Amino acid sequence: MITQQWADVKDLLFEALQLAPDQRARFLDEACCCGDVRREEVESLLMADERVRASFLQGVPFCEEPGRDRIGGARALDAGQMFAERFQLVRKLGEGGMGQVWLAEQTSPVRRQVALKLIKGGICDKAAVQRFQSERQSLAIMDHPAIARVFDFGSTLHGAPYFVMEYVTGVPITAYCDHHRLTIGERLELFMQVCEGVQHAHQKAVIHRDLKPCNILVTEVDGRPAPKIIDFGVAKALTRNLTPETMFTYAGMVVGTPEYMSPEQANSPGEDIDTRADVYSLGVILYQLLAGAPPLELRLVAFEEFLRRLREDEPPKPSTSIRNEDAATSKDLAGRRQTEPLALARQMRGDLDSIALKALEKDRSRRYSSPSDLAADIGRYLRHEAVLAVAPSVVYRASKFARRHRGALVTACAFLLVLILAAGIGIWQSVRATRQRDRADAEAAAAQAVNDFLQNDLLAQASVANQPGVANQPGPAAKPDPHLEVRTALDRAAVRIAGRFGRQPELEAAIRGTIGQTYMDLGLYPEARKQLERALNLYCRVLGAEDPKTLRTMARLGRVAWLQGKYAEADIVLGRALEIQRKVLGSYQPDTLDSMLSLATVAYLEGKYAGAEAHYSQIVEIRRSVLGPAHPDTLRAIGNLAMACSAQGKSAQAEAFYGGILEIQRRVQGPEHPDTLKTLSNLAKVYADRGKYLQAEELFSKTVEIERRVLGSGHSNTLIAIISLAEVYNQQGKYPQAEALEGQSLELQRQALGLEHPYTLLGMNSLATAYAGQGKYTQAEALFRETLKIQRVLGPAHPFTLGVMNNLADAYAAQGKYAQAEILFSQTLETKRRVLGAEDTGTLYTLSDFASMYQRQGKYARAETYAAQALAGRRRALGPDHPDTMDSAADLALAYLSQGKFAQSEPLAREVLEIDRKKQLNDWRRFRAETLLGASLAGQKKYAQAEPLLREGYQGMLAQRDRIAVADRCHLHRAREWLVRLHMAWGGSTSGFRLAPSGR
Repeated sequence: MITQQWADVKDLLFEALQLAPDQRARFLDEACCCGDVRREEVESLLMADERVRASFLQGVPFCEEPGRDRIGGARALDAGQMFAERFQLVRKLGEGGMGQVWLAEQTSPVRRQVALKLIKGGICDKAAVQRFQSERQSLAIMDHPAIARVFDFGSTLHGAPYFVMEYVTGVPITAYCDHHRLTIGERLELFMQVCEGVQHAHQKAVIHRDLKPCNILVTEVDGRPAPKIIDFGVAKALTRNLTPETMFTYAGMVVGTPEYMSPEQANSPGEDIDTRADVYSLGVILYQLLAGAPPLELRLVAFEEFLRRLREDEPPKPSTSIRNEDAATSKDLAGRRQTEPLALARQMRGDLDSIALKALEKDRSRRYSSPSDLAADIGRYLRHEAVLAVAPSVVYRASKFARRHRGALVTACAFLLVLILAAGIGIWQSVRATRQRDRADAEAAAAQAVNDFLQNDLLAQASVANQPGVANQPGPAAKPDPHLEVRTALDRAAVRIAGRFGRQPELEAAIRGTIGQTYMDLGLYPEARKQLERALNLYCRVLGAEDPKTLRTMARLGRVAWLQGKYAEADIVLGRALEIQRKVLGSYQPDTLDSMLSLATVAYLEGKYAGAEAHYSQIVEIRRSVLGPAHPDTLRAIGNLAMACSAQGKSAQAEAFYGGILEIQRRVQGPEHPDTLKTLSNLAKVYADRGKYLQAEELFSKTVEIERRVLGSGHSNTLIAIISLAEVYNQQGKYPQAEALEGQSLELQRQALGLEHPYTLLGMNSLATAYAGQGKYTQAEALFRETLKIQRVLGPAHPFTLGVMNNLADAYAAQGKYAQAEILFSQTLETKRRVLGAEDTGTLYTLSDFASMYQRQGKYARAETYAAQALAGRRRALGPDHPDTMDSAADLALAYLSQGKFAQSEPLAREVLEIDRKKQLNDWRRFRAETLLGASLAGQKKYAQAEPLLREGYQGMLAQRDRIAVADRCHLHRAREWLVRLHMAWGGSTSGFRLAPSGR
């Protein structure tokens, strides 16, 4: 059976097999209606099962009791259990009628996550076992990046087979393309990789026979999509040497998924199937990637009707399918492909229609003969070359006509050839004589066209007489605008350009590129994207995909995506541009370096700081040698290198870099140049990181004042500077100032950048932090939750999302809502460990926050556990001298002190103090280390040694109070208490220093 009925029969059969024989009739009575054909089929299969058990499965040891996850007579499988001595089960990923798949952690000889597939308990069918083994064998003989790899295989002690393969965390190819809004070109490039994987399987003499989106998962490798083909459970062998019994197929039964099945596969028990069956399935998937729907609706129909439609109904062209959809559906489909419905239909009309329909030919002799042929034709389309696919009806009629009139056609063609040759000679001579003149005329016409457009359609808008409506619409509506803004002039020019350069597409592309860049400079990113996409399409059509102008425009589009906060998209577009630029232009060409810089910046924004630093260092060296040390591009590269250093805790290096850049920019470019202001903001951020809050506040305030005046209050640079200034206010405890500043700007951020832009979310987070700092917890929680809800669009594992979860947890902890705080911290920690890794800096920060929360609760043993984990991870990931490592060491020492483990806290406190004296001589953290060591000694009654350390540490922190973030001022309060306790225990005197209130 093939239809949905067969799927129901399989489910019913599986349930029935789990029951005792005397319980099956009652189960079928409840599950099936009277006269239901599914019941008849299930009862027939149950009877067959009883017959084959005696003849086929004598002695097969892995027939299990119902309802248990047992394999080969072993005990039930559970998460945490060891399997085959070296695989620890984590969780069950899925289960089908034949087998089940577990996520497992391989412990030796290497540690890695794998997918463990094993036959399911209750399977007593030799055919099912052979089918399971055939999948294992077919995967084992293949080695291709697009096919999930087999690492290991074997059998349990009870004879049940299993195999271990690559764990693929991806999603179905159609879902991935729609979620990431891949363009048609991007979808085709991804699909070509799938074709290559299927071709590899065919070369290994294996036909998949069940290709469908859920068996083609897409994951990301180095930020790029990579497909993985899985589930060769119904694969068919083309040769007889895969296993002793060959690859197993159910006799007399058609296997596969109906919607993706070729006509010959549906009409055959399997003996007459070749590689073109997989080509048909690929054609269905290609059709869905293009049109968003299957070529034929074959779901929920009877078997006979299914066969009739598959044999007789011709699928519509993908472009026709798009046009036939209702307006809302077609707009949604086009939006997921980053275009409009009419443009999408036009793009598919012709070549793509023909390619898709050729892959879906009923007659397999007219179908593509292999997946590689299908991929080759798609490649020709992407390279703007002629494709081999032709609409089948046209080809068929033409071949019939040629057979009926062969003699007349030969005579006519010969006569036509003579005429063409004669005309060609004349044309060739004429072309040689006029080529130079035509080129000169074309260049003059192009120059005149650009000049006319700039004068009449852009610059002339500044004239009152040339503004729309002035001459023809008297009255108030016709009032001219003598102070026309650049935005208005650009909008009018963008409208006027349509249709002006129909015969000069390269000129239109150049002008659209300039308008797009201007929109981008003004922070109008959606308008910039629209113009640049049109320019890119024109350049690709006229100059080709590898022309420098095409690549430059592609890189600009990548930068627009980055500025919109779409980092994954930016990474893909910029990576593609850079790859071609390196090949065509070389690594030292300015456009190549610009793309390298943009790609490194995207890596930084994604939190890949070490990788970003390596890219920036390479760019700095190239630009210094090519452009000189004071060139603006060199300075920008040094600024980005400083930014990557700062993110890794190398604040002193970053401050030195920014200071040198700022001195040159003020002298060469001026104090109000955008590059100078950007460096000013970055230097202020480093000051804030180093606790120099007053200097940071001064620089940010100056930056905000200049950018408001020069760029306007709604410009993205101004809004980012406001967010940074508000954050510095929060760090100093100036919560009312932060609230007032951010409260005024948040609506502007939402309007200018959009609700989901990362900087808007940062502004919301900053305002919520200001609320929490003033004890306005109800408002803070509401805004944190709103921010978190919007950030879910970015994904639950996005750094912004995880940061807000941390902040909301802190707000709970500050109110004593430790249960809610603990839940949020746990969710954040689990996500970071899974997505970022156990030793990622973000994961380690959450561990540290967890330790601090338990310290506040007085749960010192738990605080010790998390602080120890954070310290061990930071020592490995960041090194022993990193400031974050020292913070974790101080946290662990405090946890020991809180439990009275003074002998354990002393060596940690000495280590922190020794490093801080070398690297942070005048930083408040150095004085905190002195108090930790003093308290450790005092706890051991070494009062004479403890007293000067506690006194100097307390006085040092008190002097540095303005450089200590409000959240960290508890250390000052704690140092004062320790000092008082020392004098009370020792009987000493407080003369010689004053016990000032520590504050919070």
